[in-house]
Amino acid sequence: MKFIIKNNILVENLKKIIRLLVKNTSLPILENILIEIKKNILFLTTTNLENEIIANIQIFKEHIPGKTTISGKKILNICKNLPAKSDIQMQLKNNKMYIYSENSSYILSTLPAETFPNHQDFDHTSSFYISSDTLKHMIVQTEFAMGKQDVRYYLNGMLFENKENHFRSVATDGYRLATSYTSLQESINSFSIIVPNKGVMEILRLLNIKETLLHILIGTNHLRIYINNLIFTTQLIEGKYPDYNSVLLERPKKPIVINNHLLKQSLLRTAILSHEKFSGIEIIIKNGELKTVSDNQEEETAQDKFNVEYFDNTIEISINVYYILDVLNNINTKNILFFLNESQTSIQIEPENRSSTVYVIMLLKR
Repeated sequence: MKFIIKNNILVENLKKIIRLLVKNTSLPILENILIEIKKNILFLTTTNLENEIIANIQIFKEHIPGKTTISGKKILNICKNLPAKSDIQMQLKNNKMYIYSENSSYILSTLPAETFPNHQDFDHTSSFYISSDTLKHMIVQTEFAMGKQDVRYYLNGMLFENKENHFRSVATDGYRLATSYTSLQESINSFSIIVPNKGVMEILRLLNIKETLLHILIGTNHLRIYINNLIFTTQLIEGKYPDYNSVLLERPKKPIVINNHLLKQSLLRTAILSHEKFSGIEIIIKNGELKTVSDNQEEETAQDKFNVEYFDNTIEISINVYYILDVLNNINTKNILFFLNESQTSIQIEPENRSSTVYVIMLLKR
């Protein structure tokens, strides 16, 4: 195995994949990068067993195929301290990696590539293309509602679903729900998968790029995304996701239109004295006025009010203030549409432009 590459190109790609390296005394190879060269392509792979990232780099100079693994931290530190435009030559001899660049040379230990746990074999049941900006928007709009360390393990992730060519993301922790969808241009097989929290956040990090077309493959146990010269693979959560349709309003009645900024400011003012444990806020809407009220364990109270265009029956609800603030912070329209279900157990919030994003928050008992 032997190849030559520009240092700045190598460093750029190492930085994209280095986050997955983990210190593992029982499996030290997880601290290594799998380096493989074949057919003029250099493959750099890292994994933490749950997620995997592969960077593909075109090699134009003469090379010898082969593969091995070396310390990811050491190779990155070596490259970062070498001149950016210098050529780096790497050669495998007698299970040691020899690295040369200008006046510097290094010899690194290796571990066998055969013991590296990667997802070379990947069978998919469905695949489609989607804009990176579209997928990023769908995740940003919904990821805050995912469970973090819920005993209901299937909530600690995001549902990706395709039905009738509508690709949807859904996140819920049992107290709030966020969902967003987009229409796909191609006809593809239906699927319903749960991507774990860490996988979702890694995808979001990788989508911090200029808009490009993504190729997504859906497997039985894994999701794979091709992002420019990167291949990201994540394990899926096994389990049945809750029926999110059961909490969405089928035929929403006339909404209450509320100024997003005014509601947000009012909630922030009264949240100061909300209960430390329950974070409950009373919202009272009547006679063209919306009032927010809070109290706490020290018997302190706060209230704030502003005008709204509503003159129907009085509405009085109690809600977790930080749940509704999370929603408002993800809506960028001037007004929001506010729907109360008939049983008065939840509210549904949508942007005023009737976009493809919907939020539901369960109400507190009054």
